[in-house]
Amino acid sequence: MPPPNDAPAFSTEILLLESDRKNLRVSEPLADLLSEAREQYVWGAKSASESQEIIVRLESKTARRLADLHGDSAQWIIQEVSRWGGNNETAIRTIASASPEQKQTFAELIGWLLTTGSTEHALRGLTKQPGLGLVMASKIYRFCCPHIGAAVDRHSSYFFNSLSVRDEAGKQRVCTRFTREWANGKRKASRLAIYTDPKRDANLKEYCATYLPLLAAIAYALNSQRGGFLCATSRARRPWRPADVEMAAYFWWSQREYR
Repeated sequence: MPPPNDAPAFSTEILLLESDRKNLRVSEPLADLLSEAREQYVWGAKSASESQEIIVRLESKTARRLADLHGDSAQWIIQEVSRWGGNNETAIRTIASASPEQKQTFAELIGWLLTTGSTEHALRGLTKQPGLGLVMASKIYRFCCPHIGAAVDRHSSYFFNSLSVRDEAGKQRVCTRFTREWANGKRKASRLAIYTDPKRDANLKEYCATYLPLLAAIAYALNSQRGGFLCATSRARRPWRPADVEMAAYFWWSQREYR
């Protein structure tokens, strides 16, 4: 039995609409779903407000270290994003004990993340570092480039694999085609397939070629249609970014029975 790559999670009204010019519009029910999920998003804290505050602080601290990028600052970024992202303690200890040569590699790879046109190259390099993989590398990108980056994990990949786009002719297709697999060989939970080189590379290409442009288009559409979302900490409206779209998708899916 193959692993589940998508699930019948959404009603027929929850989808993206594509014009003949390939512009995307978010259906009103989907816009409601994403707005509510982003405003309620909780990760690594007890409340949405605390979660948002942690994210803002980590973005700010990351930006300061990027302004003076070297081996130690790069190691700090990778270590602290790993903590925020839920990386396991063994991986975090491995990152913390990185050699001077490994730290320099971290700095070089993050430098490539900041260089236009080098995202895939940098992420491929990060996925090969001890203690990291595609999921954690995408979270590092999310904090190093918070206006264009976005994380991907088992929940968000399942969400967008299951969400449809309908064109003006009425034809529908799924948003993304990430490859998924059974977790630990058990048919109880499925996850993003990243544990062999071919599957990881295929999902990395899907992330760069399809996922990131898709989330940018959704963020643009939501800002045009809704004028941003309500920040749980400041209670002010903030513009959607690709990372915010991912956070909404992650939170909504994580609250559902689909695994």
